[in-house]
Amino acid sequence: MKAGPDEELIASIADVMRCLVRARFFAVVLFALSAVAGIAQAGGVPALTTQIKETMAKARTDKTVDARTEAAEHLASLTRKISSKEVTEALVTDITSLLDSPDDSVRYWVATALGNLGPAAKAAVPKLEEMLPKADCINGAITSASGIRYALIKMGIKLPPPPKCVRIAG
Repeated sequence: MKAGPDEELIASIADVMRCLVRARFFAVVLFALSAVAGIAQAGGVPALTTQIKETMAKARTDKTVDARTEAAEHLASLTRKISSKEVTEALVTDITSLLDSPDDSVRYWVATALGNLGPAAKAAVPKLEEMLPKADCINGAITSASGIRYALIKMGIKLPPPPKCVRIAG
């Protein structure tokens, strides 16, 4: 006996429901796997630390100032997410080395990234303090000086007064 239109509709709906149940199961599994991947360790290194290192490489070597600046800005956003327990001396040293960039926009974001690490990045203080007087004299609306001052404040360091200087081009 051939099924009527209502029975065909019910069978189709049942098929769709079975697919949805399977899809929901797979969605739950995928969600769980992505959560595990987010906290998974690649070779013993937390995923966020790996991202930070990859981003530092881009900030150091990308071909254009804009690309390096964008990478440094991304670095600053990543350092807001890292726990102080994950901040190592080697990581602080690596990030601090980016302050040697010839690009003031990169130095701004790198200093901000160090500030986001707070007191855990105090090893960067001598370099930041050394850079501040020159950065204070760079001409521009936003210069590395504001990032350096932010970093020093977040690390609990008393700021020196701004120097009296003739502004120079960045």
